[in-house]
Amino acid sequence: MKRPITALGGLPSDRAAGFGRRDLMRAAGLAALLGASGGLGLGLPAAAQDEALIAAAQEEGHVMLYTASEESIIAALSAAMSDKYGITLEYQRLNSRDVAGRYSAEAEAGKTVADVILTGDPILIDDFSAKGWIAPIDASQIPGFDAWPAEFKNDHSVIVSINPQTVAINTDNLKAPITSWQDLLRPDLKGQIVTVDLKRVGLVAFAAYDLMLKTYGEEFLTKLGQQDPRLFDSGPSAIQQLASGAAAAYFPASTTQSQSMIDMGAPVQAIIPEGEPYTGVMSPVAISANAPSPNAARLFVSFVMSEEGQKILNEHTASPNNTPGTGELKPGFVPPDMESSAANKDKIIQLMGL
Repeated sequence: MKRPITALGGLPSDRAAGFGRRDLMRAAGLAALLGASGGLGLGLPAAAQDEALIAAAQEEGHVMLYTASEESIIAALSAAMSDKYGITLEYQRLNSRDVAGRYSAEAEAGKTVADVILTGDPILIDDFSAKGWIAPIDASQIPGFDAWPAEFKNDHSVIVSINPQTVAINTDNLKAPITSWQDLLRPDLKGQIVTVDLKRVGLVAFAAYDLMLKTYGEEFLTKLGQQDPRLFDSGPSAIQQLASGAAAAYFPASTTQSQSMIDMGAPVQAIIPEGEPYTGVMSPVAISANAPSPNAARLFVSFVMSEEGQKILNEHTASPNNTPGTGELKPGFVPPDMESSAANKDKIIQLMGL
């Protein structure tokens, strides 16, 4: 891993809201301390460590994120990073499978481009960590890490968002309300359901189907496949079809996918049946072992754990530390079992006749 940058040449003093001239003078003093101590987080008070990280991140100036998260959310995080720190958040937004493929190809070639990766597949991040592509987390270098709930962090990543999986409906097209997952098997929904093509997407999409398999058995998935669902290569494509009126229901639709259409005025509603189990996407963020901008990457991770970052990231989804102003995690949530999803992947495809 690259050593933290401590020089302050070229530091933007006007763009960084809340980081004025006095702060810069203090940061200059911190740079001297850092030069003597050998890096961030070595014996400095917490506030000084925070300022040192900001100064080092601003020297790098930008951070590159690979993610499958909604465009509007990432754009809002980018604007906030720019306003607060004067740092440019660049990003590549692809579906989860393409994020994994691109990151892997670059890592195998020894040409790391992404400083950070934010994905809905914790197992993928664990696998990348085992291959040496993900940097271990030093809590002293990431403000807020120590206070994060233990069940949502490990030595190389932090779960920063929980995005419930729902059934999204077109309120103009649906003939009767959906009050149970079993309602997806109703005759009036035959040919009226859209979903992602499980042969073309990543493992994240399988968790909801895996939960249905465990809860209702193989017959449920077989009958769901007999509803002649229309397949699309990604969640955004499927939700757009629903919003356009080409279908009555989309399963499984993430909360953010539905909200993106609701915000545009589309007749879309996201439903989680009361009293029934549901799952969702748990998204970890991790730093590349060979990140080109390691300090900006640490600052980004710290920011998405902060109250401000959590409100942006989880306005409609759930915050792992229950940050006020974020979406509610309703009763019945079952953490996605990615190992089971992987084991049952081919079985799910076969049962649904895809």
